[in-house]
Amino acid sequence: MKPYFSHRSCYVNLAEHLQNSWNANVLFPGAPNRWSGGDWKNYSRMLKAFGFNILEFWLPPTMFSREALAGEKVQTDFIREINKAIGEAHKAGLMVKVLMIVNTIGQKWFFACPRVPEEKQLILKLWDFWSKALETPDIFCIFPGDPGGCARHGCTHEDFIRLALEISGVIKRNSPSSRVSVGTWGAPFSGWGSDYFPISDDADNWEKMEKEFIASGYEVPIWNGRMDRAKKAASYLVSQLDDFPEDTMIEINLGFSSDATYVHGGPAKKWAREIARKRDIVTWDYSLSEGELITYPHWRLPRMSQKIREWRSAAPYKGGMSYTMTPKLNLLSQYAAAKLMSDPDLDPDRISADFCASVFGEEHRELGELFEAFEVVDTGWGYYPRHRWSREALREAYGLIIEHLEAADVSGCSLPLFPSPEEYRQDLLWFARIFLELAADSPDRESIRKRYWEKSMKIYDHIPMSEDKRAERSAELFSQILAGLPY
Repeated sequence: MKPYFSHRSCYVNLAEHLQNSWNANVLFPGAPNRWSGGDWKNYSRMLKAFGFNILEFWLPPTMFSREALAGEKVQTDFIREINKAIGEAHKAGLMVKVLMIVNTIGQKWFFACPRVPEEKQLILKLWDFWSKALETPDIFCIFPGDPGGCARHGCTHEDFIRLALEISGVIKRNSPSSRVSVGTWGAPFSGWGSDYFPISDDADNWEKMEKEFIASGYEVPIWNGRMDRAKKAASYLVSQLDDFPEDTMIEINLGFSSDATYVHGGPAKKWAREIARKRDIVTWDYSLSEGELITYPHWRLPRMSQKIREWRSAAPYKGGMSYTMTPKLNLLSQYAAAKLMSDPDLDPDRISADFCASVFGEEHRELGELFEAFEVVDTGWGYYPRHRWSREALREAYGLIIEHLEAADVSGCSLPLFPSPEEYRQDLLWFARIFLELAADSPDRESIRKRYWEKSMKIYDHIPMSEDKRAERSAELFSQILAGLPY
């Protein structure tokens, strides 16, 4: 049967602030978690078998930098490694999409302003460089921010759209066969104009901006846009669509919020339909499969199913993407997303059970429903659990997961998994055992924090901590899972 959606992307977020033991390290030579050409081959082969047709990745700001223009070693090494990944994806029959934040530059996350001539020239130089250095991605996405954007010197959403239009010309000049995709992420257009809290013209990077928004009492610097602003921004985009290349895609969710809900900028369906009259549209529903911050085996299949069916009914979407920061851990989520984008009518519970039977054996099909007990982490975006649990119920579920996984023989696995089925089984066992500890009445949370760091975040013992110190927060939050459960 022909897949319902033609655009079925798996987005691997390779960011410096989202590194972990199950992500690909293409940024830091000499540090752990490097992927070989064979690893990319096996991962691409798995995605293709699941039903994806696009491998998507972010080009992190450390690479989108002056150091890249100067040909420094880290950036040159990244070019070699990521082109290896692109090549293996193409050999597996996948298209490749690269996402670049339009103006976020360097490890310190400098937000270049298009109203400052020398800063705009730097933006255009970097887009020119990367649209030549990457070996023919099928799609280049011009992404507005998060982190990034600009509210300095009077910048608004209009500056982003004008800049995106200019950059689309650079892309088409250097890589004529590549499609341009323009993201609306944010409320909309993350970080542009009043999507930010009020900042000074001196706040040109994350560190300076963070000091200002904390001092002003803001929890986060973005997602401050309201519906009147969203209407102006979306209307302006529609007015400029004819100037973009004819094959340009626009990424627009069902709602202008981080979870594609109707808070912040409100609903976006009307604008999706209007944009679709002139250009192809796809969703970029970021937290549908997993969240950020904490690494663990996600199970968001019911909501995934509901949202993908809504894509089908809401507007003439060509498809969407499934995000992961743990491509070697959350295999079930990736499998389910690809299946549902191919056939939105599939039953998510049946998908989960079928996957577990294929990997662990028919006698362990029950794991498909037991894995729902992992989805109890209410941080890191996208947490909309189908059921609430008591500690007693969780302890029983984790105990059963451990029994099944300990007994499972994965030698008969019928799916081409990456990593190996046995490595996957062992990782799930580790999480089941530590979640069982977390469900106890008085777990040793400091011991759990340390063990989680060793299991998941140890790469940060070898690489610089990201600007937002995400890994340290991840370990602390993991140790507090179920701490507030009253029963």
